[in-house]
Amino acid sequence: MLPLTLANLKMMARNRSTTFWALFFPLLLVVVFGLFEFDGFGSASLTVVDEAKTPNSQLLIQSLSELEFLRLQNAGGGESAARAALEKGDLDYLLLIPAGFGEAPSPDPGSTSAGVGLLVNANNVEQNQLVEAAVRHLVAESLSKEGPGDGAESVPPSVSPASLSIESVAVTQVRYFDVVLLGLVGLGIMSNSIISIAVKISTYRSQSILKRMLVTPLPIWKYFAAEIISYLMLAVIQAAIILAVGVFAFGAHVPGNLLWLLVLVILGSIVFLNIGFILSAWANTPSAASGMGNAISLPMMFFAGTFFSTASLPWVLPYLAEALPLTPMLSAMRAVSIDSASLWEVWPQLAVLTGWVVVTGLAAIKFFRFS
Repeated sequence: MLPLTLANLKMMARNRSTTFWALFFPLLLVVVFGLFEFDGFGSASLTVVDEAKTPNSQLLIQSLSELEFLRLQNAGGGESAARAALEKGDLDYLLLIPAGFGEAPSPDPGSTSAGVGLLVNANNVEQNQLVEAAVRHLVAESLSKEGPGDGAESVPPSVSPASLSIESVAVTQVRYFDVVLLGLVGLGIMSNSIISIAVKISTYRSQSILKRMLVTPLPIWKYFAAEIISYLMLAVIQAAIILAVGVFAFGAHVPGNLLWLLVLVILGSIVFLNIGFILSAWANTPSAASGMGNAISLPMMFFAGTFFSTASLPWVLPYLAEALPLTPMLSAMRAVSIDSASLWEVWPQLAVLTGWVVVTGLAAIKFFRFS
């Protein structure tokens, strides 16, 4: 029994496909889910426009920065720019601290300190309640003390707590599923193009079909042209089916120009087909081609922003992710489909994809072999 068990372990260790799925793939998931900062996804962005510049307003800003669920952003463009960011959905909250905040009210009856305004995204109902309560508490607390560096002593009772006015802003917010749907389109095209062509060509090579083609009257370039065209047609059909299911079955919103999207699908497919041809030159068997294809496509699936934003990656990884061919493809597809951008507005991504087409095409021609 023991010798048989050891023999099975040796065969499993020599099987690259088993090693990949049993060891590398789980380790890859551990690394990916360890690198992405999922705990930060629940935080909200807040911009503070401070027109008072008083010790009390400084204390309020300092207290807000200490809240773990709020990320303070710089109001470099002033109130108008912050409002535009909030209306666009790039900002969650905007706090307006008016001039005179924290100053003692005038002796006139009924006068109070200048009120603070909080502009909120109307779509975040539950989160708004938490943020509103926290801001209201900190506003009152900042008015009951002196600003930073003044000993935090209580001010005279003549200073009454400022009121907090809430303004809801209607925001056309992009659903997470809409973003992921375009990622799934790119993922399907990448996986199918890389793995299918690599397995098919390696199978033909192992069966000497490619070698026999060289002695037939059929020009070899016509064979490869037919292969590429058929895969491009399949990629278009695949993208159309995925989008149709997402839109009609799950209510995805894709208002952009679908013709521009198909251009990006075809351009990206050419890149991944070239990569498949390159892998087929190094794979001696179909199983090896499948393993190598998965080793290429799986890291790109996670690190190119298919499911999560690459901005949540630490250190230099967000910049390295931009070098992957799937990253500019997904960025351009989302800009064209969700933001209704024109094709010439995504020219940087088009330039990167075109560069990948040239580089991978030259590499495929250089490394491809018939036997």
